[in-house]
Amino acid sequence: MAETSDDFIVVKEKPLILKLRSLGAGVEEAEETKLTLLEAAYFADRGVLPLKKDDLIHRASRRDKLSHEKYSVIKYLRDRGYIVRPSLDGTPYLRLHRKGFRPGEDKTFCLIEVVRKDWQCEPGKLLESLDMAGRLRKELAIAVVDPKQEKPLFLKFGRMNFD
Repeated sequence: MAETSDDFIVVKEKPLILKLRSLGAGVEEAEETKLTLLEAAYFADRGVLPLKKDDLIHRASRRDKLSHEKYSVIKYLRDRGYIVRPSLDGTPYLRLHRKGFRPGEDKTFCLIEVVRKDWQCEPGKLLESLDMAGRLRKELAIAVVDPKQEKPLFLKFGRMNFD
């Protein structure tokens, strides 16, 4: 059904690939679909994949200390109809697509950086994130996750010039 690696779940079963594609999940490659561990955890929780959500999140947390927080942001946004996926390019951002569009139909419109509730905003790191979003021509949002709260707090950042 699915092969696992350190970073991905690879699905090769055609009916499941079609189901995941209809949900805007994963990246299609030839006769298979690759899902990140956090994306697979969401679909395992929803009953689409016959895997254990907690095992997938635990595996993801070996490489990314914010896996639990990222999962809660993915779940929150996906439950509201947005397609959000972890970046596949090694950056720590989640990529948010406009509501109603599938990946491939429309480009990512926003990068989301996930932080814990005790986040200390360092201007240098914030400028790096803004520069990355600017280079990609995307908006930047910071998702502040408090495990005691059901809903993440989203902060949108941008640049202004007063020339």
